[in-house]
Parts: sequence; C-alpha cells; structure tokens
Amino acid sequence: MGTISISRRFHESESSWLSSFALDSLKVLIVCRGPVRMEAFEIFDAMGIREYGMLLSEKDSVIYPRCLAPELRSFRFPGNIHRVPDYMGAGQEEKVERIQEIVGIAKENAYSHVFAGYGFMAEDAEFVEALEGAGLGFLGPSSGVIRRAGAKDEAKKLARSLGNAVIPGVDNVSALALCERANDEGALLSLAREHSIDFSWDSASSPEENAESLLQKGYASGVEIVGIDALQSRAETECRKIWSDYPTHRIRFKHIGGGGGKGQRVVEKPEEIAPAVMDVLAESKALTPGSNRNFLIELNIERTRHNEIQLVGNGEWCISMGGRDCSVQMHEQKLLEVSLTRELLEAEVARSEGEARRKLEGDQETLARMESEGERFGEATALDSVSTFECIVDGFDHFFMEMNTRIQVEHGVTELVYALRFTNPEDPSESFVVDYLIELMALLALHGDRLPRPERIRRAGSGVEVRINATNAALQPHAGGLIRGWSKPLEGEIRFDQGIGTRNPDTGSFVYYNLAGAYDSNVALILCRGDGRRENLEALAEILRAAELRGDDLQTNMGVHYGLVNWFLGRGAMAEPDTQFMVGYLAGVGAVARLIGDVDLDLAFGETLSRQPESRALVMQKETLLLRPLQNLLADPHGLAGFLGRFDGVLWEQDSGELVFRGNPLEFLQALYYYLNLEETDTKPPSEKIWQQDAELLQTALEFYADIEARTGLREFSEVDSLFEGPQDARVAGDDPELWQQCVAAHRGHQLGLELLLLIPRIGVRSGFLEITVDEGLGVCFPERFANAESAAELARALAPPPKASSDEIVTPMGGTFFAREAPHLPVMIEEGDHFEAGQPLFIIEVMKMFNKVLAPFAGTVIESLMEDSDGSVVSKGQRIFRIEPDERLEEESEAARTARVLETTRGLL
Repeated sequence: MGTISISRRFHESESSWLSSFALDSLKVLIVCRGPVRMEAFEIFDAMGIREYGMLLSEKDSVIYPRCLAPELRSFRFPGNIHRVPDYMGAGQEEKVERIQEIVGIAKENAYSHVFAGYGFMAEDAEFVEALEGAGLGFLGPSSGVIRRAGAKDEAKKLARSLGNAVIPGVDNVSALALCERANDEGALLSLAREHSIDFSWDSASSPEENAESLLQKGYASGVEIVGIDALQSRAETECRKIWSDYPTHRIRFKHIGGGGGKGQRVVEKPEEIAPAVMDVLAESKALTPGSNRNFLIELNIERTRHNEIQLVGNGEWCISMGGRDCSVQMHEQKLLEVSLTRELLEAEVARSEGEARRKLEGDQETLARMESEGERFGEATALDSVSTFECIVDGFDHFFMEMNTRIQVEHGVTELVYALRFTNPEDPSESFVVDYLIELMALLALHGDRLPRPERIRRAGSGVEVRINATNAALQPHAGGLIRGWSKPLEGEIRFDQGIGTRNPDTGSFVYYNLAGAYDSNVALILCRGDGRRENLEALAEILRAAELRGDDLQTNMGVHYGLVNWFLGRGAMAEPDTQFMVGYLAGVGAVARLIGDVDLDLAFGETLSRQPESRALVMQKETLLLRPLQNLLADPHGLAGFLGRFDGVLWEQDSGELVFRGNPLEFLQALYYYLNLEETDTKPPSEKIWQQDAELLQTALEFYADIEARTGLREFSEVDSLFEGPQDARVAGDDPELWQQCVAAHRGHQLGLELLLLIPRIGVRSGFLEITVDEGLGVCFPERFANAESAAELARALAPPPKASSDEIVTPMGGTFFAREAPHLPVMIEEGDHFEAGQPLFIIEVMKMFNKVLAPFAGTVIESLMEDSDGSVVSKGQRIFRIEPDERLEEESEAARTARVLETTRGLL
C-alpha cells in the first residue's frame, strides 16, 4: 500500500509531542470480513502496532469448498484466529449471544481494541456499548455518537433540529403504531406492567415520544410490544398520507439499521406495502421478538444524485474531507464512486463553458453547503471518529439522508485525494500527516482527545473506485463461481481483494478460491487516481482492459465496469448520472444484447464476399483479422456498449442518415483490437491476441498509409482516399505510372472488406443505444423505452436470460439459499395444489445478503413441490423447485423461423 510507518516514526522521534501519539501498544481484534479486513491487516502492519487478531465464521467454509478466508494465507498471528458460528447471528437473540462471545474473546486474549470495518456491527450501538462496558476500546464512533446519529430515525430528528433539509416522510412508524393501541398515560403504563417493563410517563413529552421510550425499553428486554401486522397497517396509513400530497411518487422503506442496499424496498401502490415491510424486516434480521423493527417511510425522490461527505472528528472538532459521488448504483448498492472536491470542481469550471460551466459552478456551491452542514452535524453529535454525512442532490438542492457512523466501502476514494496534517499547537514546526482513515481511527481511539484540529492537504486531483462484485451481466448476485486466476495489479492500481491474489509462497502459483453465497457480493475494490476526472477514468479503463480474471461458473461485474467507464469517457467524464442511471443504461445494453443475438457474423462475412466476387481471394485473407475481434465484441454486450459510447463520433459518424468512417477504417480495426486486449504482446498465448498473419496484414497496411502521409503531408483519410481516386500524384509515385497503379491497387486492397466494421455502430443505432447521451448541462438523457421501468426491466432480462425450463416446471434463476416462506413463523408462500398467477412470488433465494423473491413467469398450478421442508438448503441455478401444470402451454419458435429472423437482422445491418 506504500504507507509510511507513522507509528514507528512516533516511537523513534526525539520529540515528546510526536512520540506521545505512538500506537504500537494496540492489540486489535478485527471482527469483520470482506476487502476491509485485509486492508486493516496491511495498515496495522505498516503502523507497527503490536498485534492483531481476527474472527473466522463457520459460514466461511460450510457452503462451498475452497472459500475459507483468503487472508489466512499471509496472516502473521495464527494463534489469534478465533472461530464463531456466524458474525452476527440470525436474529436479536443470536446477535446478543455473538456480542457476548466477541467480548469474551477480546477479554480472554487481552485485546485492547476492536475494529469492525464497515461490516455487520460497525455501527451497532448495542455492540459498542458492550465493548465499552467491558473496558475495551473501539476503532470507530462511541456508542453515544451511534445512538445520536447512527440510527436513521434519530439522525433525521437531529438534522431537522439543525435546520437541515430532510426528505419528507415518517421516522417513528413503530411509535405511531403503538399509539394506535395505547396513546395515553394509562394505556402505556398498563402495557408496561403487562410486559414487566420499568417505564414511567414523561408529562413533558408527547404520546409518540413516550411510546418510543417504552419501545426502547422493550427492545432492551427482548420484549415484543408492536407486532409486524401493526407496522404493516400503520405503514399503509402513512403511505396514503404521503400519496395524497405526492400522488405520482413512489415511497421508500428503509430499516434504521440498514445499509449497502439491504433492508430497503420501494413501493408504488398499497398492495405492495405489507410484503415490502416483511422484506425490509427479514433482510435486516429484525423478525424475532424484541428486535428494533423501526424503519423510515420516505418520499422516493426518483431522479437524484447520491453525494456524501467524509467527516472526521474527535468529539470537539469536526472536519470535512470533501465528498464522493456514488450515484452509479443498482439495487441500492454502489458500483462506481468518484471523488468530489473543491479543487476538482474549480479545475473543471476553468476548462468548461456554457451550460456545463454553470452546472459545475452550482455544484461547487452545493458541495460547500453539504460540507458545512456535515461539519455542524458532526459537532452536534460529538463525532469522535470517522463517519459519512449522506445526502441526495436534486439540481442544486440537497437533502440530508442519513449518517453512516462507520468507515465506508468507498473510503479509499477520499484517501486518494486528501490527507490530514496535524500540527503541534505549541510548536508549528512539529507535525505529522495521516494518509489512511483506518490509521486515523486508531489515533482517534487511543489519543482522540489530544489530537489538534487538522488541516486537509491535497494528494491528487481525482480518485475513483469500482466494486468488483459476484454478479451477472444484469447485476444480479451470482454465487458459487471458482476463481482460477487473476492477473497481478498494474502500476497505479490499488486492489483490495481480501487476499484472493496472494500466491503460493513456494510455487508462486494462484490459489483457487470459491465465491460463496453466504455474504455480500463484493469480491474486491479497484481504485486509482489521476490529475483530473478524465485522466482518472482513462487510467481505470486501462486497468480494467488489462485485467484477466478467470474461473469456472465465474460471473463478475468487471466487464460491466469496463464498458461503463469507457461510455463515460466517450460521452462525458464529468457527466452527472442520477441514482436511476443504471436502470436505463442496463436497458440500453439489454437492447444491444437482444439485437446481437440475431446477428450471424459468418453470414455477414459471406454477404461481404458475395458483393465483391472479383476480390474474393483478397477479402478471404482478412477473414480472421475481421471476424475474431467482431466475434469477441458481439459476445460481450457490455463491452460493445462501452465501445459504442467511447468511439461514437470518433471512429464513425452519421452523414445524411448514413454511417461512415471518420478516419481510416484500419485505425478503427486497430482501436478495436486494443480495446479487446487482443493486441500483440510476447506474454500472451495465441488465443488471447491477434494472430501473427493478421498482425502482419494490419501492420503492412498501417505502414503503407504512414508512408503515404510522409510523402504527401495528408493527414485526413478522406483526402488520402480522394488522392487515389484522382490522377497520378507525383508526390506518391513520381512519374512512374506502374508504381502509381500499384499504390492505387494497394489502397483498394487494404480497404477491402473493412465496411464490415460498420456493423458495430449500426447495432448502436438500430438498438437505440446510441440515443443515450449527455446534454449540455451534464445530465444523462435516455430514450423513453429505456427510461420506462416496465420496458427497461424487460430489456435488461436479455442480459441474464432465465435458465431453460420446460413448461411443466419452475426452476431457480440463481444459486443461493432456498426459503419457501418469508419468515420462520409464517406459512409457505405456495403449496402443492395451489394456483398461481404470472408475477406471483413463489419462493425466496437468499444470496449474498439479499433476499430475492422469485416470481412466477406464467400462470399455473403446483403439482409437486420438490423442496418440501427444505428451508435453508443451498440450491444451484436452474435447479427444479416445483413441478407444475401451466394454464397455457407456450409454442416454441421453430428453427426455420429463427433462421429467417437471423438472416433478416444480419442483412439489415449490412
């Protein structure tokens, strides 16, 4: 990672002030998993702390072989590996057991502090309180801060009191539901006595506030006071109120302890409310009695950006470290995160003009307000570690959304652009710089009250991160894949991969690793920096282009990111997508996938040959030169989408409705080989690069045109093309007519067959993908069929078609853990003999912490359940779940009809 050992510098310093901040006495228990665990190991090693240990869950190895924590391959303290059944338990009772177990492990093994990363209990006040009560330190905000700011309902109340704009909605649905049953002093006291809860009425508070107080005491005692049905009923009441004021908007439910997209659902009609409440509680593991089931009910502001401010505080001062734009997300989970800083916006304003300049100037003001409000919020909560002030941005207006009282997955983006300098207030010549937030959390945990307010210092103009997730091309979770190889990071690439890339120390070979389905889909984080946003994205595109990730049944979103980053580079590096961007973008890529599914490249090449019979032999020499890259590109809809976005208007353009090359088609072909990572290198096998005879053909042709440019000074290909259509030019052949004719023939020969390359932009036009543009105000514009939710979902299905199934069965569309019911105490969703309608939920697949309801693709009746009493079983994609009798049997397309359609599509594109 390249960090300086600040702790050792403290220890070796002759300055008493510097040495007083030494951290080598720490012994830290790491109780999280994912990329942050290995990152913490590396930072602790660099800091020179005495010792650290880790939890290891049984779930790390019970579902698939070869999925034990890869960090263990290089772990320095084998005696400090502590095994637990699960990191957080299945419900409140198990969570309490796990907290007690972790505290016991920490005390028995003399750990001084606990680090929870951005994982399961990183912002759980109950967990942190237990640590504090046991005399253990916590690398993160104190329980008081978490109580005030970490719970989403409490954070919104505080934000309102500070005058921050918040999203319209309700943050106390549990208290409101209780007040329907008991809304006065006598009723609440009676209820408290019934459950043996020590509660007293506060006459200075409202009935809702007293109800909230009773609920909190109930949670602490593990007593259920408000049932799920009461929450569902009250949620419907509150939703109807919101819809009366905002009839065209959807409404979001968000559990107060949710995060990373979990524990959230969006509803648009009353009948969706009850199941959405159940999903929110189930995904947040808040179904067991005594769990805090409160959730926010908020107006869903559809077209917004998601910006967040990184905060750091010591309980007295609070400082902002700039922002991050996390708007590119899907299923409430972030995908691409970019830095948002004053310096970056100033530089972009200086090189912009018109509407783009005005938009960026407004963004500067919005960022300044968010940073200022974030610092006030941090001071009001007495923030004593790192946290994130999250906002949604609508135009130049912003609304407080929530405070994440933990380090976040994307914290590295901030570290790329800013560091903090701490200066001795008694001697300005003494200072030290902290580059990493985990290091800063350790300093705050041990020396926080003594740390002076720091100043932030610029490290780079721009930082960016992509999350490599185990998802398919439609960004749906895909568990169970086996990684057999992963190329080493490039220079400038920062990769947090959980230790997956750690080689066998004896052989240097890659160690196979299974992507299990028990946890979050995140496999790794890839980061890099640049002088500006464009340079940053170009560096990221090169990292993704060169990366090789191989395995069995392995699906990740790396290809999605490569296409996406290239699209932004072509359409606008400073474009401002909203949080619905990926819905429209995936629809566009799905439209591309549908179209290329009906393209036959062999047929297209044959048509090209038939149109030039006199030159058949010459064109045949180019068969693999042209078809190999085209086949590779058309096999990857996301890669094709990125190529279309990156090179539209660069390699081709529309002229009077016709697509034409903007330059030499050979340069188009050369760019295509490079984009696909098929260029010639010594280290690649033939299957992974341009074949030798094809490379020679391409190089000979390029050298010919380089020679022509050197002789004539003509740079534009259109001028060169016109040159060979005219009379003999002395600059090329002097007065030698034979040489001139050879040059003319060479020009025509080099160009033969290259018109086949125009298939690529024609696919972009015909699919409608090239209609996705960025306007002068940096907003992304979609055609209606990509923006419409229903049609967009249908198009995106082409990226991950369901597994083949006969009309008399229902199979699971993904691997994961099977559940026939929404919660253990509820009936199964459908039984043998039941009739179901198309779109009706049939069962649930839990994969990578997300609950996916599987909907019936058509109407029918269940004849036999093949998963009777199998809740909690692991199933594979395509596994039969029900034998059914469909209401109507579908006719499959005949082979003749498909052949005719492919012929029509391919010829149409030519």
